[in-house]
Amino acid sequence: MRLPSAVRRELLDLAVQALPEEACGLLGGTGDRVVVVRPCANRAASPCRYEIAPQDVLRALREFAAAGLDALGIFHSHPAGTSAPSATDLREAAWPELVHVIVGMTPRPALAAFRLGDGVAQEEPLDAP
Repeated sequence: MRLPSAVRRELLDLAVQALPEEACGLLGGTGDRVVVVRPCANRAASPCRYEIAPQDVLRALREFAAAGLDALGIFHSHPAGTSAPSATDLREAAWPELVHVIVGMTPRPALAAFRLGDGVAQEEPLDAP
């Protein structure tokens, strides 16, 4: 997955703004390049898990389609953890076809990407365009 520097900054900013809860949302783009971040409310309102409302998913998918973009990924943050998937992430992962970008805040802010499915995480490279 390719993340431009502006997208990286936006993801980090959203993670900080959501503290102490997890930030979450969807990523849209073309090919493997993310061009838009669609933040969504975390219905779980939790520092250790996230839940995106179905209506937010539908709204983001419609916005992507109207702009000629595809849904490429899901993002969320770990306010007190690293960018590695948690046991909760592995257990509750949806949409294995999408890349999951995790913003870890500890020990310092960092991003990592994974394909999550069947309780397994496969790391994906995050490149700049």
